[in-house]
Amino acid sequence: MDPNKRKKSQKRKPAQQRTTAAERERRLTAEAVEATAKFRALFDQSPIFSAVMSLDGIIIDANHLCLDACGYRAEEVVGRLFWECGWWRFNKDAQRKIRAATAQAAQGTPYREELLYHWADGSERVVDFALHPVRDDQGRVIFLHPTGTDITERKQAEEELRNARAELEKRVQERTAELNKSNHSLRDLSARLLHLRDQEARRIARELHDSVGQLLAAINMNLGVVNRQIHKLDEAGARAVTESALLVEQISGEIRTISHLLHPPLLDEIGLGSALHWYVEGFAERSKIKIQLEIPKDLGRLPTDMETAIFRIVQECLTNIHRHSGSKTASIRVIPGDHRILVLAQDCGKGIPAEKLQATSEGRRGVGFRGMAERIRYLGGHLNIHSDRNGTIVTVTLPVEQAAEAVGTD
Repeated sequence: MDPNKRKKSQKRKPAQQRTTAAERERRLTAEAVEATAKFRALFDQSPIFSAVMSLDGIIIDANHLCLDACGYRAEEVVGRLFWECGWWRFNKDAQRKIRAATAQAAQGTPYREELLYHWADGSERVVDFALHPVRDDQGRVIFLHPTGTDITERKQAEEELRNARAELEKRVQERTAELNKSNHSLRDLSARLLHLRDQEARRIARELHDSVGQLLAAINMNLGVVNRQIHKLDEAGARAVTESALLVEQISGEIRTISHLLHPPLLDEIGLGSALHWYVEGFAERSKIKIQLEIPKDLGRLPTDMETAIFRIVQECLTNIHRHSGSKTASIRVIPGDHRILVLAQDCGKGIPAEKLQATSEGRRGVGFRGMAERIRYLGGHLNIHSDRNGTIVTVTLPVEQAAEAVGTD
């Protein structure tokens, strides 16, 4: 190769290298400017508070939202310690927390908390504040990135919701108290009515036994006088006298039964055990249901309302067994315990349909069950009904002390 051409070629290479380096520098500069513009656009248009600060807490940059929305100027913020800026000027606790969080984030641990801050006009606001460490490609923390979202309206809405909920709960409690008071009054009234009904049944039973019974006895004595002169009557007259005597005897028996069912005198004179034995024996004879009664012989006397309630409960249970269960057997158990008495009535019938069981248990179905449930509630007891295809068990629990205090004794 010609030496002169080699020299010219060697002179062109440095020039080309300088041109390539310059183009690369311009390209990198353009890319950096473009990246900076993009970052600035994103930074300033971010919908959250955003800033850049050094590891020791000096604000390097802050976006428009940090400044414009809060009423601050860049010169009041940039170059100052973050926790000494106007946002926190009225909140010593926030200043302390941010200062500690800065040291924490500089070591690589992020921080987040809801804090009170202030706008330039002095209005107090709430921010969901976070402080993030930013690392280089070597994993070193090179600066810190504080962010925040104003949640004042949300907190106010939450507070209003809490207040509304508290007010609603207060009103519900007031209404519930009023309802409970009304229910208590209704239960008292119902118990009074049941007591009056028992008193009226007792009065009618005595009237039937004493007044009507005496009248029937007088008629029977008159028929006895006629019967002694029956030989003077013709056949039709004699037959009428005989039939009348039989009818009077039958009516007397019916009156006595009705009187005892309304209010058995044994309940007042001897007590619950004797009254139940008399009633169960009569019911078994009339219904043809085999009934097993278990009641302690040494049960003793109970409060009047308690004895009446248990007697009526047994009456109602046996009546329902006869009417609805189809069972040929039944058992009644009265079991005294510590401060309470259990009454259990069981049959082997077809059971109560599921859709009717709940209403029956709550006393919302059937006049008899409603009355029974009211008696039990007034005496502070509990009613439970278990029923399936194998039969039904009615369990009543009555507290003795509360029953003794209940109003309604004679």
